[in-house]
Amino acid sequence: MEDYLLYILKLNILAAIMILLILGVSIFLNKKYSVWWRSILWLGISVILLLPVRIPDSWSVIHIRIPQIADTREDTSGNKENPSVIKKEKESEAQLNESNESGGKTAVQNLPTERQSYSTGSRPAGAGSAVSVLSFLWLAGVTVYGAYRILGSYVVQRELKRWSMPVRDKSLEMDYQRLCKEMKVKHPPKLRMNAKLTTPLLSGVVRPYIYLPSDQFTKKELELLLRHEVSHYQHRDLWYKLILQLVCMVYWFNPALHLMKRKAEQDLEFLCDERVMKNGVHEERMQYNYLLAQTAVRSRSFYGLSTGFNGNLANLKKRMVNIMKAGKKKKGAVLTVCFLGLFVCANVMTGCSTKKPQDTSVNSVASVSDSDVEEPSVSATPEATPEPTEALTTEPLPTATPTPEPEKTQPDTEDVQQPSDTEITEPENDDPDENPSDSDTGETDENEETIEPVKAKVNVYEGEYNQSNLYSGAPGTANEGYIVKVTNVTDTSFDFTIYLYTFDPDTSIQNEDLVFKTHTAVFIDDGTKAIYDGIDYDLTFTFPDYHSAYPEATDMEISGYAPVEGETFMNNQIPGHGFS
Repeated sequence: MEDYLLYILKLNILAAIMILLILGVSIFLNKKYSVWWRSILWLGISVILLLPVRIPDSWSVIHIRIPQIADTREDTSGNKENPSVIKKEKESEAQLNESNESGGKTAVQNLPTERQSYSTGSRPAGAGSAVSVLSFLWLAGVTVYGAYRILGSYVVQRELKRWSMPVRDKSLEMDYQRLCKEMKVKHPPKLRMNAKLTTPLLSGVVRPYIYLPSDQFTKKELELLLRHEVSHYQHRDLWYKLILQLVCMVYWFNPALHLMKRKAEQDLEFLCDERVMKNGVHEERMQYNYLLAQTAVRSRSFYGLSTGFNGNLANLKKRMVNIMKAGKKKKGAVLTVCFLGLFVCANVMTGCSTKKPQDTSVNSVASVSDSDVEEPSVSATPEATPEPTEALTTEPLPTATPTPEPEKTQPDTEDVQQPSDTEITEPENDDPDENPSDSDTGETDENEETIEPVKAKVNVYEGEYNQSNLYSGAPGTANEGYIVKVTNVTDTSFDFTIYLYTFDPDTSIQNEDLVFKTHTAVFIDDGTKAIYDGIDYDLTFTFPDYHSAYPEATDMEISGYAPVEGETFMNNQIPGHGFS
């Protein structure tokens, strides 16, 4: 949801820039080009905003990642993480290490357990609450502003119908029908007379009517007035105005769209004038301008979703000049294609998403788990890495404090307690696999050659990849499973952390216990596989396409770590590929 809101914000910023650019360029093109190209662009921008199809991040050339504020987590007892708690935990870990050095194995239960597990149900909203607030404000604004506009249109329609009556002049009705046949309008709107109006107008999207004022006009003047309104109806200008109104209702917070709406409504009147006077002689154009001046000085009684003949006095001079040049200007189809293509390309080539911070609390949790399995005594010969057991609190973690390693002349990069020289017996070791020399990042192979990461061919998303049984909903099977949390995704790597999720149906408490600390996996080979090459474990990540979403990585399988071996992990929060 956060990324989608960022996409909406990005789309509005691009639309605002494009609107200002179009208006700026129009200043230099008005003498040569008609407003037709601009009216098409207003419609194109509105349609794109009303159908905000999110572009995949893999298409973007410029991608902006906005850092996300880390959530403050709470444990099951309600205590928040704070520096004092972390400090106490570190002191307890130091005491445990001292006890191990003295030769005794300290019981883990004596350590404080504030952060050994935390409840996802009691996790405060954090950044999620900000998203919820912004979503609520957006929807509230849409509701309030939309209700205001809809109510205004309803009042206008009611008043128009209340004060209108059928046309009693049969000759006027016959002239109107003849005009509609000449303009090839098969189903023309009905004529009504309204004493409250000062200008003819077209109103009603579903059932349109042309309302005429009760003022006396000559036959030629009535023909020009009716031709103007029928032209609006013929080119679906009321639907055009409805789309503009909808985009302003949905994105009420964007002032550039309201400016676009005002300019687009002015362009509709300019275009209608050009269509009516395209083949008109000089005398007809002068008479048309006289009608404009005559109706513009009168107050306009009705607005709403309608098109009227007169406009405001501010645009009267521009309309008159435009009428005298009607039919002599270019449409500007090339300009329309260029600007619309620029807007689409800018939307496709720029991306924006949140970058989740790494949870620093993992290190503290992992330290406690490491202490559960450490043996203070030193073996004379190197031992094989133990396999994880059913009790998660005793599972070895990838970065646990290692036992002394044979044939190692330099101290490890990690801050660990090394035994004295008298406690170590040099073993005979011909197997290079028994003496791991890789660093914790696991980025070197057996021949000390650096593993070269490649660009990923699959799109791994930040978030949670849940074990498939958690989606089954079957009693018992959905109460426990593993979760792989993915963070810091780049073109060549991603960070992963593995948790055990448990749910107690009696108390409705959900817990996540850390079983594999945060490490980085890099993509190799053809970019569809990733590995983590560590000291204790070598993990391989593959991404099968079980949900037909390739290259979006909705599914993940991990080998090299017994608890998750052979399991499928799924992410149903990928935009456009949700499932249950």
